[in-house]
Amino acid sequence: MKSYKFTLYLRTDKKKKNGKMPLYIRFRRIDGEEPKFPIGIDLSKEEWDEEVMRPIDPALKLLIDKETLRIEREIYNTAINDVEITKALLKDIVVGKKVAKPENNSFYDYFVEYLSKKEKNGKLKDSTRKSYETTLSALKEFKGEIKVRDINAKLLENFDKFLIKRGKECGKGEVKGSRYNRIKHIKTIIRYIEGLQIPIENPYRNRDLIAPESEVNNVFLDFDELKRMYKLISKVEERSTERRVLLMYLFSCATGLRISDVLTVKWGNLDVERDPVVLNIITRKQEKFLSVPIFPLAEEVLLLAPEDDLNNVERDKLIFYTCSRATINTTLRKLAKRAGIEKHISFHSARRTFATLAKMEGVSDFVLQNYMGHSNYRMTERYTKWSPNLAETSAREHRLFEIKKLLKK
Repeated sequence: MKSYKFTLYLRTDKKKKNGKMPLYIRFRRIDGEEPKFPIGIDLSKEEWDEEVMRPIDPALKLLIDKETLRIEREIYNTAINDVEITKALLKDIVVGKKVAKPENNSFYDYFVEYLSKKEKNGKLKDSTRKSYETTLSALKEFKGEIKVRDINAKLLENFDKFLIKRGKECGKGEVKGSRYNRIKHIKTIIRYIEGLQIPIENPYRNRDLIAPESEVNNVFLDFDELKRMYKLISKVEERSTERRVLLMYLFSCATGLRISDVLTVKWGNLDVERDPVVLNIITRKQEKFLSVPIFPLAEEVLLLAPEDDLNNVERDKLIFYTCSRATINTTLRKLAKRAGIEKHISFHSARRTFATLAKMEGVSDFVLQNYMGHSNYRMTERYTKWSPNLAETSAREHRLFEIKKLLKK
């Protein structure tokens, strides 16, 4: 345990009109700074014994000794509880503010502290921060305040039940994917607090609680279903939310763009000097440069997007009319039902549709990975979904186990 010795001294540079000076307490340096604070007593040089660093008056000396003993005891108790000694903490001890045990601090404060440190170190992407903030909002909706000492299996189990109940009430079912992310974030914050040597229960470490597994979403449109969605263009009213959402979705099916990129893509992102036209963007999620060719379906969507108003086609203007993600997904399901598609689709199914149909058309792994903007092909593989159509296509391309080859001498 580190030593936090201190000395008392008169601040001669702060001499008052009556000739007295404030008595200060000074600690050894912390992170290059020398913590020093007034203790609320003013003395003249004649009242101060510089040799023993105590007041000459016996009663005043006894008072100072009692106060320094209190400070020493508070520092010792704080240190043995593995609390980090900081300049701010020393100030609280000197002024007599009761130092709370770290396990009595807010779990939410450590949550915010973790994000701040990651952001300061440049290790927190905007999308990751937003995801963590969603978890923090859900926790606060579940329980206004949670102390570090409150974390246990029962509390976190009840939080998971809260997420399921809320998901069902919103018509989203058991929201396995969302629950997986929320619990993953909580586990990270628990490990962060453990790393600070603060007592906290970790029910996931001792297997008192099992985290929900990530649910793989396999929903995508096969070619026939995509064709049915495409035919809806002529059946929905122009300038309607349905028409605008449909165009965004079809554009994503033909380019593989995420919803965050579709909602922010501008006409100026199109390189019209190339044939075919190429879309160049910095992706919102990974902040990576991405180039995607504009295939015929995407090209037709671009012709319809301005809604016959050429004023909408300017480099700095968004290609698509925006609306909330909740509205987009609700509208998409209505459109799918109208097209006779029973699948529970979300906007992200367009990205899986692009990957799967591109694979069926023979696009190489390397090219598909770069279309999708993935850093490795393992991630791309998660988006390509096996289906009877893909089996049929692959069988036509690869003539395996032919009898005539087996009989050939």
